[in-house]
Amino acid sequence: MEEMQCGLKASGHPYLWVVRKNNREEEVVLDEGHDSMVVQWCNQVQVLSHPSIGCFVTHCGWNSTLESLAYGVPMVAIPQWTDQDTNARMVVEWGTGVRAEVNKEGVLKREVLESCLETVMGNGECGIKIRQNAKVWEEKAKMAVRGGSSDHNFKDFLEKTTRV
Repeated sequence: MEEMQCGLKASGHPYLWVVRKNNREEEVVLDEGHDSMVVQWCNQVQVLSHPSIGCFVTHCGWNSTLESLAYGVPMVAIPQWTDQDTNARMVVEWGTGVRAEVNKEGVLKREVLESCLETVMGNGECGIKIRQNAKVWEEKAKMAVRGGSSDHNFKDFLEKTTRV
């Protein structure tokens, strides 16, 4: 947690960090400043849909990945287990984020997080392309529910279930 906090601070970007009470390490004090906030819970969809969000540091659970794609928010992927590794690979393959590698002890070092945030949020070619790709995926998601495949599949499902 200390490494993550230092990486977030060193990035120079304001941040909202959600850390559940049962995930807090007693010896680590989670600092808040004028440009940062640490909370126990938030409405993730509300946060991701806000236009001021520039990046989502995520474990890449499927819901989090889909929500980030649907709102066009680039990601720093830090998978922990099960499907998260596959989801993180897709995020990188789709060009909507980068993967932050942990060390042999499973710790995400501050320098790695800071570098990933700089890549995604910075003005370099890679960051610009990631942000563009994230917006493309946002448009794809919108099209899917506005007369696209998801809309058609949902209408077909409703039609079939109401006949029964």
